[in-house]
Amino acid sequence: MAGRSKTERSDSANNHAGAARSGIFVDLSEEARTDESRALTLASVARDARLDRKFLILIALASAIATLGLLQSSTAVVIGAMLVSPLMGPIMGVGFGLATIETGLIRRSLVTLAAGMAVAILVAILIILISPIQDVTPELRARTQPNLMDLGIAVVGGIAGAIAIIRNMSGVMVGVAIATALVPPLATVGFGIVTGRADFATGAALLFLTNTLAIAFAATIVARINRFGPSLTPQHTAMQLVGIIAVLGVLSIPLAISLDNIGREVRARTIVQSELSNLLQPRDRVENLNVTVNGDDVAVEGVVLVDKFTPSLGDQLAQSTTRRLDRKVVVDLAQVKRQTNAAEEYQDQLNRRVSALEQRDAEVEAVLSGLTVGGLIERNRLLVDAQARRVIVDRDRGTEAEEVAAAKDRIISEAQSRFPNWLLSSANLGGSEPNPVPEQINE
Repeated sequence: MAGRSKTERSDSANNHAGAARSGIFVDLSEEARTDESRALTLASVARDARLDRKFLILIALASAIATLGLLQSSTAVVIGAMLVSPLMGPIMGVGFGLATIETGLIRRSLVTLAAGMAVAILVAILIILISPIQDVTPELRARTQPNLMDLGIAVVGGIAGAIAIIRNMSGVMVGVAIATALVPPLATVGFGIVTGRADFATGAALLFLTNTLAIAFAATIVARINRFGPSLTPQHTAMQLVGIIAVLGVLSIPLAISLDNIGREVRARTIVQSELSNLLQPRDRVENLNVTVNGDDVAVEGVVLVDKFTPSLGDQLAQSTTRRLDRKVVVDLAQVKRQTNAAEEYQDQLNRRVSALEQRDAEVEAVLSGLTVGGLIERNRLLVDAQARRVIVDRDRGTEAEEVAAAKDRIISEAQSRFPNWLLSSANLGGSEPNPVPEQINE
């Protein structure tokens, strides 16, 4: 050791220093980088799942926007509420908490989620109570009949959201928030409570529960695949997967029933429309038609415009549709008689007359504006025969200066060239006082 040269000792020291710098400053192992990335992702998820004043303000605003959009049946406004909503944070917190078996994260996320649900429903109730509009709109009804397709959308959306969080792709979360509605169902629950519509409240609550569980469980699976959390044995991982599938399986039962009801209603409506078209005359028209399936019965309500009343139309439709659907069909059709041909012809003539008068008035106004441009010819010096398309300018050339007379002649000539179908002329009508208003004769 003592015999080592100064150069060798210097090279050894440099090698050790270089190794230290490489390990600390230049490069980390792949495993260390992966662990650090997972830790940063979990910290971000925990931060988004936090219950604070910002979260409560955003959920209140999102609920207000969603409620107003649902009452007005505005799809754009409802989508805006989905983008403002912060509920995706605690839902992802539940999913990643299940994957990492972090009870603290799960508990914090559930508390935040419960608080957000309560605030959203309360805000919706307050807005609906003071709103003069409490009608059922298509946007409200769309949140009351969840089915298996909604479950599939939520699962796929949850997978996309979890991947976006892990890969730090914030733009993807915007699409996930739009695809998986969270606040609009809560606002619909508030509508059902205020209006006493238990079916609306329970249907919307089922939709929210479906989206929430599907997103959380999808996030759990994606997090486990990306090695978040402790290394579980294959048996533990299988048990976790079986539990998720079991919960989603139980949840899919009412969703499958709802999807089956929707399919039966669509089929019933198609058959009713087909049979009704066969029973109507060529000129008859269906003004309104509602087909609902209640258990094993089908109810049909509508309004039909007909040339001739058919007292047995409802009975005929009930018989034909009952035979094809193989279930009881109750029909309530209102027949409204169309206008007769004479009445329609008179109405057309009246419409044409009104249109012609409006067009003539517009043409008269254009001619008068052309003659009175610049104010040299006064409007009350014009005598109009609109039917004959003639205008007489009341003027006394003997009292007009040469320049004024030439200017008036030029104005009349230019107006005549613009309106060749009109006859424009000048005349001294013998009155020293102007007419109070332009007179129209032979109208």
